[in-house]
Amino acid sequence: MRFVSTPLVLTSLIALGASVSSCTAGTARPHATSHVAATPTGWAGSVTAEDRSRLDALPTTWVRARAAVPVRLKAKLDAEGPLVQPGAALDLPALPPGPYYCRLVRLGGAHGLDTYKPDFCTVDGTTHALSFTKQSGTSLPGGWLFPDTDKRQVFLGTFRPAHADSAPAYSVNPAQDVAGVVERVAPFRWRLVLTRAGKGALLDIYELVPVTPAVRGAVPAVPG
Repeated sequence: MRFVSTPLVLTSLIALGASVSSCTAGTARPHATSHVAATPTGWAGSVTAEDRSRLDALPTTWVRARAAVPVRLKAKLDAEGPLVQPGAALDLPALPPGPYYCRLVRLGGAHGLDTYKPDFCTVDGTTHALSFTKQSGTSLPGGWLFPDTDKRQVFLGTFRPAHADSAPAYSVNPAQDVAGVVERVAPFRWRLVLTRAGKGALLDIYELVPVTPAVRGAVPAVPG
């Protein structure tokens, strides 16, 4: 059978083509979209899932730790002032580089409250990176300090055995990892709150007080 073009058939085909063209021109081509979460930076990009959970649970841990202090030791706890008050954090939390006295106050555990003599710690670094190292004592946390909010820094580090010269990098050995927060609680007084405490306790709190340097040529102020 031979197809014969007639004016009526041509007119119908032209009208159909115009209709299809109009529909195609009026319909926008859908664009493929993807939703990719931003890569975390700073401490959030380095913290392990376990330590992130411990940091998130810190407010609850504070409540449990303070409740674990027996009534007979409440006065001793209160004497520590803002050091052991969860909401005592002040603005400007960053630790200036230098040497510090670091005194451990331990909440929870067998005694409920234990305090220790000061050891020595050091904060080193520049405006881009700060490190914290506990230099003396039996428990030796060390690691990096990260800016977080206007009231705290985040500490990510490891425990170095007393007989070892160095500790593994953070997140290499979960058994040695430790996280915490640094907060300023008074003029020239900071605290480092670790989320993993020793001897079955709930919180290890290090009071950090700068060691006053002897500056050559400086004349101390004399009250008059």
